[in-house]
Amino acid sequence: MYSTLLFPSLLYSMPRYGGVEPLMNLIDCYVSKILGKPYRRFGAWWVDVEYQAYGCTSKTQLMFRTEQGALAATVGHHFLA
Repeated sequence: MYSTLLFPSLLYSMPRYGGVEPLMNLIDCYVSKILGKPYRRFGAWWVDVEYQAYGCTSKTQLMFRTEQGALAATVGHHFLA
């Protein structure tokens, strides 16, 4: 992160989101297909999904803290990447 002491203009030029300076852009992603059942790994619940963002289809794994959260992921689920 840039120091506002060295670059005081950054303090005013960077937009604020929830009181935190954003470090990168985020992309809206929507689940188009659930590829498997939720599974537990590394102390969290994971779901393999296919998603669409800006017309492109890709695959990823979504991580959830609880099994109920993983089961709630359905087609149309929105997440940021």
